[in-house]
Amino acid sequence: MNLLSHSLLIVLLSVAVSGCGTSVVSSTPRQVIVESQTMDAHEAQRLADIECAKNSRYAKMTLEAGYWEWNYTFECVESQFGPDHNRGRQRVS
Repeated sequence: MNLLSHSLLIVLLSVAVSGCGTSVVSSTPRQVIVESQTMDAHEAQRLADIECAKNSRYAKMTLEAGYWEWNYTFECVESQFGPDHNRGRQRVS
């Protein structure tokens, strides 16, 4: 294998490997979509948490990636515990 072929192989492998991983595909104040070709739910959650926190919200997973679909979908919610968490509780002063 000559030097040019070897260099080309290294470049092609670098490009192929850089496409793998987990990254934010789309982000709005209400929803985040994270693509993870390695189906890394923990990293997807971490990235969604960062995006939702920009709007003082928390990321709640609504669609998990699977064999044919690599995207995780998160809803950015106001409360980490859900909208009904404080309902019916009295505030203590």
